[in-house]
Amino acid sequence: MELIFIRHAQGEHTVNLPVSLDIRNPGLTKTGIEQSRILANKFILKPEDIVIVSPTRRTIETANIFINEEKIKKYISPLIGPRMFPQNPEWLTLACDEIYCSGDIEELYKEFEVVDFNEDLWTEGINTINERLFEELVERFIDWIKTFETTVYLITHDGTINNYRQILEERNLTRTDFLKETEWYKVIL
Repeated sequence: MELIFIRHAQGEHTVNLPVSLDIRNPGLTKTGIEQSRILANKFILKPEDIVIVSPTRRTIETANIFINEEKIKKYISPLIGPRMFPQNPEWLTLACDEIYCSGDIEELYKEFEVVDFNEDLWTEGINTINERLFEELVERFIDWIKTFETTVYLITHDGTINNYRQILEERNLTRTDFLKETEWYKVIL
């Protein structure tokens, strides 16, 4: 089965660095909207495919443009929310990387099903949790994903993708391995 990690399109939080990192719930820029349209033309989604999205506005907007009108199953999970890379316990979560709570998702984005492995993740996120706990959560999440036996698209963040790749591929990565906006990386499970 294929697991395709997609980095979200250009968000408002990346336009005027470092000041823009203080934007809460940044959406896509005009460039980001266009990047998402181009991305949608690069994949042919099948009805049995699954899309799982990070609970941030920019990833949800990327996903909705990517999916377009396709009738496929859509989930949102904090297990692919923003995660620092590399990890540093002294760093705090940036305003732009705060996630929606599950109640907001259920109210604002009814077309998505909320994945709930651990309610604390909806308030704390995965950005700064320790490596051991993160690896345990990733293992459970991947086991759940494998039950679908189809292509699963994960629309998420550069640091999150690198963290998952390190675990799944058992190799070290650096910030130079970050995907650019709407680039993707395929993992065969």
